[in-house]
Amino acid sequence: MSDRREEAVRYARASREAVLADLKQFLSIPSVSQSPAEPAVIKKAANWLADRLRAVPLDRVEVLDTEGHPVVFGELKAADSSAPTVLMYGHYDVQSAAPLDDWETDPYEPTVRGDELYARGASDNKGMIMACVAAVESVVRAGGSPVNVKFLVEGEEEVGSTHLADFLARNRELLACDLVLNPDVGMLGPEAPTIFYGLRGMYMCRLRVTGPSQDLHSGGFGGVVHNPIHAMCELIAGLHDGKARVTLPGFYDSVRPVTEDERREMESLPLGREEFQAQSGAPELWGEPGYGPVERAGARPALDVVCLEAGTPKAAIPSRAEALVTVRLVPDQSPRAVHEQLVSYLNARTPATVRWEILEWEGFPATLTDRNAPGIRALSSAYETVWGKKPLYCRSGGSIAAVGQIQEILGVGSVLTGFSLPDDRVHGPNEKLHLPTWERGIRAIVHFLYNLPEEG
Repeated sequence: MSDRREEAVRYARASREAVLADLKQFLSIPSVSQSPAEPAVIKKAANWLADRLRAVPLDRVEVLDTEGHPVVFGELKAADSSAPTVLMYGHYDVQSAAPLDDWETDPYEPTVRGDELYARGASDNKGMIMACVAAVESVVRAGGSPVNVKFLVEGEEEVGSTHLADFLARNRELLACDLVLNPDVGMLGPEAPTIFYGLRGMYMCRLRVTGPSQDLHSGGFGGVVHNPIHAMCELIAGLHDGKARVTLPGFYDSVRPVTEDERREMESLPLGREEFQAQSGAPELWGEPGYGPVERAGARPALDVVCLEAGTPKAAIPSRAEALVTVRLVPDQSPRAVHEQLVSYLNARTPATVRWEILEWEGFPATLTDRNAPGIRALSSAYETVWGKKPLYCRSGGSIAAVGQIQEILGVGSVLTGFSLPDDRVHGPNEKLHLPTWERGIRAIVHFLYNLPEEG
C-alpha cells in the first residue's frame, strides 16, 4: 500500500467523530422536496453542503440554479492532468418524515443509539454524500487526489429528478467524466458489501375514473349509479390474474429473461423467502410463480397501485376516483409501450357506466452496467481490501431516474453501491444508518479512488 493511501486511510479513521458531527448538522436541515416544499430550507441544505465541500477544500464549488431546486457542484483536480475523472452523484433532498408520531425521536434531531444513527436522510442520501465528502477529504489531506473528482448533488431525486435532465444537457462540458459513483443503493448486509449492476426503470401515471357529474346521496342513487370507487377497484383488481401476472396486453413480450448463470447467482445471494418476509412483515410473499423473490424484485417487472383517493365520509357516491399506478420496468421494456398497453387495457375493460382518463404520466427505462468495467473492478478491489471478501453482485429492484439520464445525456455509466442496509427503514419512520458499516464505506471509497488509475 502506498504511503499516501495509508495516510488517507489513517485520516479517515482519525476524523470519524468530526465527520459524524458534520453529518448530524446536515441531517438537522429538513430538506423535504415534495410539495409543499420550503425553498428556503432546501436552499439552506444546498448552501450547507457547498460550504462543507469548500472546507475539503475543492478547487471549485457552486450552487447552480435549475427550474426547481438547486444543484450543488464541486470539482477537485488531480496533479496528473491525464488522470480519470469520477463524478460523485447524490441528493440532498429527503422524503417527508410524516407520520411524526411513529418516530421514536425527532427525525431532524439526529440521535445515536448504540451503533445506529436515527434521522430522516441518514441513509437516503445524506449519509452517503458525507461518506464521499469524507473520503475525498482524506485523500486531499494525504497529499492530493489520484483522480479528478466532481460532485453533482441534486435536490429533486425524491420527486423524480424533475429538472435534472435539462441541467445535464446544459452542462455537459462542466460535468464531463469517465464514470459515475452513485452510492444511493445500499448493500445486502453489514458483512455483505454489494455492487449493483442493474436498476429497474419506472412508468408512473395518475388514473381518474369519473361517474356522475357530482357527488350523489347514496340513499337516492345507490344501486342506480355505478360508484366510481367500485369501478376503479374492479379495474385495479383486473390488472393481475390469479397467478399474480400483469394482464396488460403484450406486457411481457419485451421482457429480457435472465441467463441460467445469473439465476443461479441470484439464488445464492443471502436473500430468500425468509429474509423478504422478515423485512416486509408480510404474512406471506406474493408474486409470479416460477421465479425466486430476488429475481422477482430485481429482474422481473412489477405493477402496483400505490395510492387510491376517492370519497368522503358523507354517505355519498363520489363523482370520481383517482389512483397512482406505478410499473417497475426491466431491460427492453419501454415506458411509452407500457403506457399504450395500459390504454388498451382501459379501453377494453372499462364499463360504459364510467369514463376514464390518464391525467399525467412519465417514465424512464431500466439500466444495466457492465460488471467488468474499470470502475466496477476498482470498487470490487476496494471492498475486498476493507471487508476482506469479494463483494456480492445484485440487481436492485429500485429506480433512480438520474442514472438513466446521466447515461443518456453524458454518455457514461454508473457504479451503483451504498452503505445503507435493508433494515434502515429508508422512506419510513425511524430511518437509520449503521455507523460501523458507514465508516468502512468511507475507507472503501478512499481505496476506490486510489484503485481507479490502476484500472485504467
